[in-house]
Amino acid sequence: MTNRSSVASLTRLFGAPCERIRCRSNAISLITRQARPSAFSTSSPTEASPTASRRSFFSENATMIVATTSLLVGAALAYKFTPLQILTMFQEKLPEVGSPEEKVYIDRVENQLQQSCIVKQMRANPDFKERRMWVNAADEYRERGFLAGTLRGVGKFAVPGIAFVNERTNESVSVIHVGSRLAGFPGIVHGGLIGSLLDEALARAAILPLPGKSAVTANLNINYRAPTFTNQVIAIKARVTDFTTNKSLVAGTVESAHGHLLAEATGVFVVPKKFELKSLIDM
Repeated sequence: MTNRSSVASLTRLFGAPCERIRCRSNAISLITRQARPSAFSTSSPTEASPTASRRSFFSENATMIVATTSLLVGAALAYKFTPLQILTMFQEKLPEVGSPEEKVYIDRVENQLQQSCIVKQMRANPDFKERRMWVNAADEYRERGFLAGTLRGVGKFAVPGIAFVNERTNESVSVIHVGSRLAGFPGIVHGGLIGSLLDEALARAAILPLPGKSAVTANLNINYRAPTFTNQVIAIKARVTDFTTNKSLVAGTVESAHGHLLAEATGVFVVPKKFELKSLIDM
């Protein structure tokens, strides 16, 4: 009686798990039998046809393909990029420093800057005076300055930008080419660099009504509106909205060469009371 109850207890305890184990074992055996090649099959189960492989690749990467295609088409339409710009936006072989190819690269960037529609538009406006950015600045600044020195070169700021200044209306338009080495994400200019360009461009307008033609940044607010792609010419427009003898309030935008809005900013620039600043008018 004791043995029978013991067997019954064991069955109650282990019967259900054992049944599950048997079910799993049967399922595995069934899958194994289905996976075995038929005697009439001409290829192994793991062997896929080229058409099936291509179909599998496109189905697995459909989202990425659609997103990339949409990005490129949208960039072409909104930013009015040429096919060459789109091809070199994400992948570009840069020349070595000092090589003959470097001069070809720099000449191409200079031509792209000079032929941009925003430069042609600004040159047609007699109210704005034109000068090259950083060229007339002190040697020390051009060597050690973040934008003028550290980021100067192939794939970065290959050529100095062009600044257009209206001293009567306290406005400035800074036009510059951004290279592929200035990216945060591949093909997209680093957001921090956009902030640096805005800081300098807004300051270029801020100092116009100030007696000493110099100031420092007290506040800078930026709203990013669209990606800024590399390998293109961009324009930073700035205008003074209010000023005193020691402070300027400035508003500005970053736009593509065709006027597509990329970022907006406002800034406050002040003249420190305890420090004497050098003039930044040639920046």
